[in-house]
Amino acid sequence: MIHSNEVDKINNLRSQLIRDQRSEIRDQRSEIRDQSLHHALNFVERWDNERAYTWSGTPHGLFTELSNFTRVNDVPLSRNFFVRSAFFLQRVYDKLTHSFNFGLLDAKLSELQLKRSEKIDPEGPCLMFSAYETKYLANTYMYQDMTVDYVYRMWKSKSDLSKFTPLPLKTKERVVLKRLEKNKRVNENCRGLFTMSKWLANDMIENMGLPPEKIHYVGGGCNIDTNLIDTSKKNGRRFLFVGKDFERKGGITVIEAFKILREKYNDIELYIVGSKDIPDNLKNISGVYNPGLLPYKEVAELFNLCDFFVLPSQFEAYGIVFAEALIFGLPCIGKNIYAMPEFIENDFNGYLINDNDPEELCSRMEQLLQERGRLVSNVQNMRDAYIKKYSWRSVVLRMLDVFRRDGF
Repeated sequence: MIHSNEVDKINNLRSQLIRDQRSEIRDQRSEIRDQSLHHALNFVERWDNERAYTWSGTPHGLFTELSNFTRVNDVPLSRNFFVRSAFFLQRVYDKLTHSFNFGLLDAKLSELQLKRSEKIDPEGPCLMFSAYETKYLANTYMYQDMTVDYVYRMWKSKSDLSKFTPLPLKTKERVVLKRLEKNKRVNENCRGLFTMSKWLANDMIENMGLPPEKIHYVGGGCNIDTNLIDTSKKNGRRFLFVGKDFERKGGITVIEAFKILREKYNDIELYIVGSKDIPDNLKNISGVYNPGLLPYKEVAELFNLCDFFVLPSQFEAYGIVFAEALIFGLPCIGKNIYAMPEFIENDFNGYLINDNDPEELCSRMEQLLQERGRLVSNVQNMRDAYIKKYSWRSVVLRMLDVFRRDGF
């Protein structure tokens, strides 16, 4: 039997919850009003047929969240028959001549479309994802995870890592320099540059000589449904690797390290997701499962099943998959390069390695097993902070703050 004072407590708690919810809604509405721009934001992108899959969902996530705060002009760059035909002919020409256009055709076609576009509000800021020289450049901001300048430096060095960039080594230098000069002009004349990572912002300042006041680190957002999180299936013995480009993502090192570790822990498992180019000598290894490329909902199920995330990438522009792993409660191992140290705090939510050494990686994977309780607890206690930090809302609020400070 429930006493009257207990009923009063329940009613008081219910009333307080309703008041808190109403207060939160008022705060959100006030926040949205405060962030709205004077003029519409011009959102320029060449969308895929399925918008949500364009650039791994990045533009879609940004567009959706920006629309919650301010007016957004959708300025889609066409994929009509002429554009598709031009791209097809360029690919055929590149294949026949063993060359590479390096985005110059896309830039030319996009600039022609933007010149004729009647959708752009000339008084509002323009958000773009590639370097286009337009009459709106003084109001333009670019959002990037990598720069042409950095890719060019790697290509020029002909280092072992250069093969992992989007620029084939056989590309004609005159083409590369033409694209590089275009990007330099855009960087110098645009209003601002948004970066996903701090390391890229620093590279722009230190190695490209761009003024710090023009560079704005805003981060990147996860396209993740946190309602899918379920920790009940974990057993403390499963490792997860997610990446299409197996070699670039460090997959060879991961399997070699796993083979060493399984000699000591014969019940551990490794799941390889998204990779198609696994060498034959690394297939059919006991304890290794390769379900291939999966829809995101099934990837989320593997995040729930596995205990640790291992991705020692040799070249990683940003790496939002680390944020997704942390949100699902998985301590991570990555390389101590690019943006990976921005996600992984050594010995708190995972470990960073320095080389492509299976022995070093094996040692760190064993530490994950031995320190699982402490590391998992650290990651789970940070879940709300990770969700907030790596949300599109947080990215959008940082962008809107820059727009507002710049007078928009």
